[in-house]
Amino acid sequence: MTALKVNATAAGRRPGRPRGQTKSHDRREHLLDIALNLFARRGIAETSLNAIAKEASVTPAVLHYYFNTREQLLDVMIEERFLPLRSDIAAVFTAHANAPREAIRALVHKIADAARRHPWFAPLWLQEVTSDAGVLRQQMYARHGSAERQMALDTLRRWQDEGKLHRDLEPALVFTSLLSLILVPLAAQSRPAQPALSAEVIERHALILLEYGLNA
Repeated sequence: MTALKVNATAAGRRPGRPRGQTKSHDRREHLLDIALNLFARRGIAETSLNAIAKEASVTPAVLHYYFNTREQLLDVMIEERFLPLRSDIAAVFTAHANAPREAIRALVHKIADAARRHPWFAPLWLQEVTSDAGVLRQQMYARHGSAERQMALDTLRRWQDEGKLHRDLEPALVFTSLLSLILVPLAAQSRPAQPALSAEVIERHALILLEYGLNA
């Protein structure tokens, strides 16, 4: 091959992953999306790798090529999907370290936005993270601990000590209350008898309701 041809070929390639790697990465992301949605519908404990392969219309061998075991799949799911969301949500306590109202508003928005962008987030979080017996919760805390949650609790208690947050609020229940206000109605949207409420409506309702309970 002449130098001219080599240069032409190189110039024709876009920067980034080689074509084969890009295709493999896209398929892996697609399989991960299918697994998340299936886990959200059926629960993690009830969903096998074979069921995910069937849902994705691939052979079990193809799925095993990307994820050797269900535990490895969960590890990837936690590291690439859940931990970034958890860190983004927890970051409001650093961004608004001395402003509880702004922090709570931002927290409500981030939770609602995560559920809006990721349909699996609300049902999977309610099934697997809020429950002590949830497979996802157990694996997440075993691998990555709860430092972000503890930091948030410490911030809430500090606000109470400083008179910035109602002293009778229970910090450990603040997250449960927020998640219940936002994720429960969003997760229920799939039921035919439920009224169709957008994430924006649910977020606005939660903010209005919370305004009456945030006074110090």
